[in-house]
Amino acid sequence: MKSPLEDTIWGAGYGSVAAVQAAFDRFGPEYHQAILASGAPAGAARALMPHLLPDAQGIDFGCGSGVLGLALRDAGLRRPLDGLDLSPVMLGLARETGCYRHPLRANLLAPRECPELAKPYDFAITMGLMGDYVPYYVALPHIVSSLRSGAFLGYAVERRSTPCHALEKLALELGLDPLSETILPVPEGKLTEQVYHFFVARLTVSGTSS
Repeated sequence: MKSPLEDTIWGAGYGSVAAVQAAFDRFGPEYHQAILASGAPAGAARALMPHLLPDAQGIDFGCGSGVLGLALRDAGLRRPLDGLDLSPVMLGLARETGCYRHPLRANLLAPRECPELAKPYDFAITMGLMGDYVPYYVALPHIVSSLRSGAFLGYAVERRSTPCHALEKLALELGLDPLSETILPVPEGKLTEQVYHFFVARLTVSGTSS
């Protein structure tokens, strides 16, 4: 059974952008604590950081309240990330972490309307965005377009919401060379029990030309 938090947030799903924003604006602090307690952000950081220099410049797509920024800082990243998210309340929480350089509001369902980015980046990371709110075939090309050749990408999908073979095919077409896959379970609690698959890949072409 979902919590009131999830009933509101995931109930909006692929529906109204305004409803998704309103849900995260309302439940931002509660969601921040719940996802941190799950351990998934720390697991993602442990998988990605071995591929990064401590001074790498990255961007967090769907950064939410900044849990991935906190996890990467704890894992040794020294530079603050840029971040994109729909919810102003969540962006405010991300700003308060001190882990974000330019947290910007963006509707990632409409990449052409997103703000200008300080690309190309050395790496990008995203968790809880693709498949949950933005289809992988919309989000992944936009994320890759922000990266330099040789950059790294860490991205998580919940297998039940994303067709794995189609995602893998698109990743290869975009020039992503897969390096690792890590299982990140989210235990049942304030969030519904689910399993994220966190992929780390290296971009073998220039993403900024797309």
